Amino acid sequence: MEKEFDIIIVGARAAGASLAILLGRMGKRVAVIDKAKFPSDTLSTHHMSHLHYLRELGVLQEVEKTGLRKITRMRTYIGESFVEGPRASYTLIPRRKHLDQVLLEKALTYETIVMKEETFVSDLLWEAGQVTGVCTVNKQGESEQITADIVVGADGRNSAIARWVKAEEYHTERPLRPVFYGYYKGVQPLIEPATEIFLNEGRVGFLFPMEEGMDCLGLEIHPEEFKTFTEDPQQVFEQTYRNFYQMETRLKQAELEGKMIFTPGVPNFFRQSFGSGWVLLGDAAHSKDPSTGLGINDAFMQSFLLADAIQRHDQGEKWQELMNQFNEKTDEQLMPGYQLTLDYVHSLRKWTTREKAIFQSIAANPMVWNKIVPLLPDYLKQISPELYGAAEAEAKEFGFDGE
Repeated sequence: MEKEFDIIIVGARAAGASLAILLGRMGKRVAVIDKAKFPSDTLSTHHMSHLHYLRELGVLQEVEKTGLRKITRMRTYIGESFVEGPRASYTLIPRRKHLDQVLLEKALTYETIVMKEETFVSDLLWEAGQVTGVCTVNKQGESEQITADIVVGADGRNSAIARWVKAEEYHTERPLRPVFYGYYKGVQPLIEPATEIFLNEGRVGFLFPMEEGMDCLGLEIHPEEFKTFTEDPQQVFEQTYRNFYQMETRLKQAELEGKMIFTPGVPNFFRQSFGSGWVLLGDAAHSKDPSTGLGINDAFMQSFLLADAIQRHDQGEKWQELMNQFNEKTDEQLMPGYQLTLDYVHSLRKWTTREKAIFQSIAANPMVWNKIVPLLPDYLKQISPELYGAAEAEAKEFGFDGE
């Protein structure tokens, strides 16, 4: 019997909505289902540096329309010193209620795409060991069974789809650090906006410039601090943040919009990404600590790879072989960032008085940097080949030719 849809996508955020756009271009009959009402926010890394995905999805201009600042620099603070440099291309930092809505609206311009929001997926449909659809309940309490050739679980790190299909997890590691963040109006800006990272007492602070006059401020803290922070999140957060260089002054006119958002930690894992009639995408397939801000970019990458596999299947290639390749490619592309992220978080600690004092003394000393800069590439390659590889890849955008 012919299914109602070619593909059901459970989850309408970055991974699910971007896949819907790509499938809409192919003329696929797609049902996109999400329990949330849109537009709405969700826990997010915010940081978008791989903007070619938005361009290829045809939504870059629409995402930029709210006046998002184009961030071309990055600054890292250590105590009262900082290092700042240019980025190879500009970064955008949108709120998810805007980004996800733009993606959904683009997907719904294709007449074969159907959206069911405020609809809860309660179970999967099975036939002879293969997933054939989903059972849903909408906000009116009405139940429905929807069938499709493929069910895509893009329903986040706590994926119900992954749980029901018993997707195996591997390369797992427990959540490492609690994260708190909020949207602030009126933070005194830098003359030239930059992504700002504060390394202080083993914590990581971040300041992401969004639209003019709006910033996302965040903290990744020690696990043992979580209880104290949750007792009065805004007060403890702001008190901690004011200890960062110049932030006492820059926060004087700042106001929190809405409430602080926080989590005790994000699990780190890869999951088996496909099986009979089902595929996992985005955080449902792979999750890691948000400190390196790769989540949205990772989701888009997976969507493009899956859409390519579906298109090649239409052209006659075997589904099992395509899915094996999809799983291999996604793991291959995600693993370097995963390893770098875990290494980064594990290495965070309070620096000794000696370490901080020496760094402060050399941070602005041109004679020291004149000696150090020629040694940095080989030293970085020696202590972290993975980090050196990432740095070298970006260095090519600044003229590095391998010599």
